[in-house]
Amino acid sequence: MTRLPAFLLAPIVLVQARALRRDVPRLPAAEPRSGGSRAAGATRLLVFGDSTAVGTGVEQMTDAVAGQIAKRIDDPVAWRVVGASGLTSQQVREQHLEAAVAEPFDVVVLLVGWNDALRLRSDRDFAGDLSALLDALYAASPAARQVLVLPPRFMDFAVLPQPLRHAVGAHVVGLTRVAVRIGSEHGATIVAGFDGVHVASDRFHPDATGYAEIAERVVSALR
Repeated sequence: MTRLPAFLLAPIVLVQARALRRDVPRLPAAEPRSGGSRAAGATRLLVFGDSTAVGTGVEQMTDAVAGQIAKRIDDPVAWRVVGASGLTSQQVREQHLEAAVAEPFDVVVLLVGWNDALRLRSDRDFAGDLSALLDALYAASPAARQVLVLPPRFMDFAVLPQPLRHAVGAHVVGLTRVAVRIGSEHGATIVAGFDGVHVASDRFHPDATGYAEIAERVVSALR
């Protein structure tokens, strides 16, 4: 049970988690939510999910995952970003899936798991929501390449104090195993999540370099 360390350390972990929410600056998402090429036949890219999907930590979407992927693909790319910061996979599905599947895409990049880990959601609940997301995205764009970015490596985040880092890190290991299993069952391309090294001013979300590393992994996997 990957949530066990958090439950055992609950009196300390809860205090540290409240302090973290209080002290970490609230950064806005990047803008704009769509861009890239308008050429006929351009690769249609959807980046969908939580704060890393919407580029929290940078000001311009060209520095976030969507824009960084577009820079690394030789063909013209028309990209769109759907999602919001602070959401679990369940909330992403309930609040933003309809917008995400409103039009077909050629490449879909899904980023969820940050808040599932931080809120200690169960492996079973995360698996159900992740599977539902991938199923719906496939139904909307059956010919699209699906890329699943794994949850972040919270055990390496310097901003997280101990024992909170250990507790959340242990749980995210379990959620990562779930994501690999569900992604593989759905035929998604799987890439590593954020390692917490190159961070924005909140010391939590990626900066432009952090997003570039995620985008590089996505593009390399697609090739």
